[in-house]
Amino acid sequence: MHNRASVNSLSATGAEPSALFLAHIDALAPVWGYDGERLGLGRMLALDQSSGQPLCLLVGRGRALRSLRPVPWAAVRYDSRLQAWLADVTAPLFLQGPGWSSAAGRARACVQRAHIYYDVYFDMAAQA
Repeated sequence: MHNRASVNSLSATGAEPSALFLAHIDALAPVWGYDGERLGLGRMLALDQSSGQPLCLLVGRGRALRSLRPVPWAAVRYDSRLQAWLADVTAPLFLQGPGWSSAAGRARACVQRAHIYYDVYFDMAAQA
């Protein structure tokens, strides 16, 4: 993985996802940032409903994991040896990004903002 910590500014471009499907993860696993900081627990996957392609791993934070923040799918991988997600973003970049309270139910808007905030990762996924 490469460190993308320098990608910390918002871009005015970014493809918007179509309708979302949120899939809960039964076996929660920690998510670690590129800088070794724990970002939270992988709680849900946001999938593009029309293609079935994963867009983001939604990371739960805070009390009862109610605060969710997206990490682009292109920027995470699961390490079965560690039983954890490894993210190619640093904690400061992650914490400055979009988030929402799961009780508010604003998943679509949050994932759309993730497309803009993390545009380099979505560009990488589109080119693959």
